[in-house]
Amino acid sequence: MKAKKRLSFFTKIFLCINIILAAALLISYLAPVINPSKLWIVAFFGLAYPPLLLFNILFIVFWLFKRSWLVLVSFVCILVGYNVLQNSFGVNAKRTYIQKENRDAIRIMTYNVHSFKKYGANNDMSTKHEILDIINQHQPDLIGFQEFYTRQRGEYNMRDSLKRILNTTNYYFEAVNYDNARDAMGIAIFTKYPIIDHGLVKLSQEHNGNQCIYVDVKKGQQIIRFYSVHLRSIGFDQEDYQYIDSVSKKGKTDMHSFRRIGSKLKQAFIKRSQQVQLIREHTKQCPYPYIIAGDFNDTPSSYAVHEMSKGLKNAFREKGSGLGRTYNGDFPNYQIDYILATQRFDVQDYRVIEKKLSDHYPVYSDLLLK
Repeated sequence: MKAKKRLSFFTKIFLCINIILAAALLISYLAPVINPSKLWIVAFFGLAYPPLLLFNILFIVFWLFKRSWLVLVSFVCILVGYNVLQNSFGVNAKRTYIQKENRDAIRIMTYNVHSFKKYGANNDMSTKHEILDIINQHQPDLIGFQEFYTRQRGEYNMRDSLKRILNTTNYYFEAVNYDNARDAMGIAIFTKYPIIDHGLVKLSQEHNGNQCIYVDVKKGQQIIRFYSVHLRSIGFDQEDYQYIDSVSKKGKTDMHSFRRIGSKLKQAFIKRSQQVQLIREHTKQCPYPYIIAGDFNDTPSSYAVHEMSKGLKNAFREKGSGLGRTYNGDFPNYQIDYILATQRFDVQDYRVIEKKLSDHYPVYSDLLLK
């Protein structure tokens, strides 16, 4: 490295920018531990963690190129947040095979199927069949669905289709969005194991899909509880997505739209923090080993995910690789779907199936109960 000397004007500008971005990265490390209900602004820094990390890495490259000791500014800041980095980036080898390594393992899958259709699209049979093909191919022992749509009869009777594919009659469906003589929508769990109990953990008002359901199943002599979760969505409408698209492609900003989106994000951060507490209070009464899986609608560096993961094994952290992105819609593509398990489970495999059908990718993990 070059010896310390007086910095040029342009180097000072770059250093100032570097310090600001490094400070923002440090603030983002507080997002998992500060409740948005008390200080919501920090949650936005947590949401910005991936780009903040990237910018700091670029500054490390820049200072290395200049052979300057200032490389330590970003390097030390990244090192301080190594635990956050582990939650966001998996270092395990990517696995592509489908069969379970251990036949005694339990294959868990979670999938927000967006009514079995492409995001923003009308019903189409090809998407439905491709989603069912994925489930048929991977044969989960327990699968939780969010935004689960089914008709009472016909080709969109998804309950019958899944019972046939999984060769089971064991399922629990809560039509939390709506239920009528023609069709229904809500949250569902299908399992190859006998269900001995089930229930709803109410997270939102009536006719709202952001809820949590659970089943107690019996595998041999063991009883396991499986929670399927759908935490508060941001609630963006078409106008919001159009604004995000205009900013990303054309750099056009509008203060009114910016404030509207910021307000929606703020309310979602706060609501999810409250919903997580409801679920964790419920798990305290659970006498069995349990698994929590679903669409958390939040990133690995968020308060909601941190609180939900306390004392649990995160399947992505144990066996995941890369960024583990599970959302593929119009908002920036982050990891927002998770599989968590109590310490009695050994995580043997984890995979995100990157097939763009719904606006979420399906996620599965093989867990062995010790």
